[in-house]
Amino acid sequence: MYRKKIALALCALLVVMAVLAGCGAKPAPKETLEKAFQTAADMKSADYKMTFAMNMDFPADALEENPQLAVTAQMLKNMEVAVTGAYQQEPFQMEMNIEAKLKGDMAMNINLPIVMTDQKIWVKVPNIPMLPLPKDVVGKFVELDPKELAKQSDQKVNFDAATIKKQQELGQEIGKIFFKHVDEKTFLSSVDKKDAKLPETVEANQIVKFAVTNENLEPFITTVAEKVLPEVLDLMMSDKYAKVFDFKKEDLEQAKKDLTANSGEKLKSDIAKMKEDVKIKDLQITTAVNKKGFPVYHDVNVGLEVKENGKPSQIGANIKAEYSKINEKPEFKIGIPKDVITLEQLMAKTNGM
Repeated sequence: MYRKKIALALCALLVVMAVLAGCGAKPAPKETLEKAFQTAADMKSADYKMTFAMNMDFPADALEENPQLAVTAQMLKNMEVAVTGAYQQEPFQMEMNIEAKLKGDMAMNINLPIVMTDQKIWVKVPNIPMLPLPKDVVGKFVELDPKELAKQSDQKVNFDAATIKKQQELGQEIGKIFFKHVDEKTFLSSVDKKDAKLPETVEANQIVKFAVTNENLEPFITTVAEKVLPEVLDLMMSDKYAKVFDFKKEDLEQAKKDLTANSGEKLKSDIAKMKEDVKIKDLQITTAVNKKGFPVYHDVNVGLEVKENGKPSQIGANIKAEYSKINEKPEFKIGIPKDVITLEQLMAKTNGM
């Protein structure tokens, strides 16, 4: 159970690094990312595009025993997801077009435009061949009220400028904590432009790679579990950030107690066991920072070999994110939808399906 907590903490921190990390003489890699964390909070608007691809390869006997696993692995292996859009912080408005491409025997393309403001969310009803929807709803936008959705799910959902600003401030604080403890020589390095393989559209002044390997996995997990996460949990429990996310204080307190109880030799033993079952083939984040100090590109690569009952499975993923036209007036290609229906109307139309 504790190994799972370590893995979750590792993934969570990598996500934070990918989203928030971002320059005369070029500063050291650590200083570059520290400054990029601070500068990212000044990104009030931008165009963005992201791509996501995943690959899962399981032992033949595991697929034979679990046909659903085989279907899932095959689908993920042949699926590419691209997201394009724009956002502005105040007044909050964000739009994205999600395009999922499925190759192979079940080849299909699915486009899912989404628009958000601090008051409403609109999701366009897609045309899915395997799920024939009534023609009079396909292409319309379903209008959703995030506050009503939050009430129904008992979850807090806020898109207002004040909440977004608080989230950015929290991200900055987490960045400071992380870089205070991380060892630059062990995990960070500068990358030459000719070796970075950046898209031609990315104007990078400095490129930094953050990497975790089998050799530095133990110091990384130890640093995160014993130094970074306790301070992050204290930060999240503080009055300043208590209402930013929907976490119960008692759950955060318990998480901190668990970290303390499983530190030292116990943590070292758990990491040793984890390393027997998990081998890192590739685990790195490359971040490009422009002349103004904004993080304009992230390339996240994950390649793991995970053993279960002595049989290895391969898990890989790649995420690329690019930001442009930072702090320029965004061009919202979709805009606020006009041809809308309510969720109740959609359910009534599809009730018989």
